[in-house]
Amino acid sequence: MGIAYFSRPPDSGGMDAKADHSAEAEGLRLVRAFLSLPPDKRAEVIAFIEELARAKRRPEEGADVSPG
Repeated sequence: MGIAYFSRPPDSGGMDAKADHSAEAEGLRLVRAFLSLPPDKRAEVIAFIEELARAKRRPEEGADVSPG
């Protein structure tokens, strides 16, 4: 299994190397914190994130939904 690299489109502009490392470090801290949780707490975190994702996908109230 390899490492996934995500590229940005050329028009997105470059990131400051220092800010990039800071964001990477923060991401690693979050992953380590998540992995240090007991399984039941991990399940709670996953359920919470899934609910946030579902809420974000829902059309705003009052917005028309076009038929599929």
